[in-house]
Amino acid sequence: MGIVFNVLGYIVYIITGLWSTVVCLGIVIDNLGFIGGIIALAIAPITLVFAPLYSGIAENNWFPLILVYGGGLLGYIFTYLGSIINGEK
Repeated sequence: MGIVFNVLGYIVYIITGLWSTVVCLGIVIDNLGFIGGIIALAIAPITLVFAPLYSGIAENNWFPLILVYGGGLLGYIFTYLGSIINGEK
């Protein structure tokens, strides 16, 4: 039964990871242009940290923040539950 939670957790990680990357790059491209988007793609981990925060504070759009951090937290919870059920932790 724990494998179901693990698979579900990894699916959540993949979907929210790809979706949040696209959303965050869209935020950067809207504000800094195409060249800023290329630079943001090169430093993607930094983009995923600061673009949702910028969008929330400056544009009062908190969805990217919820998507990035909430998706990671939800994926972690599912994989953690799966490992508990399997007796790994």
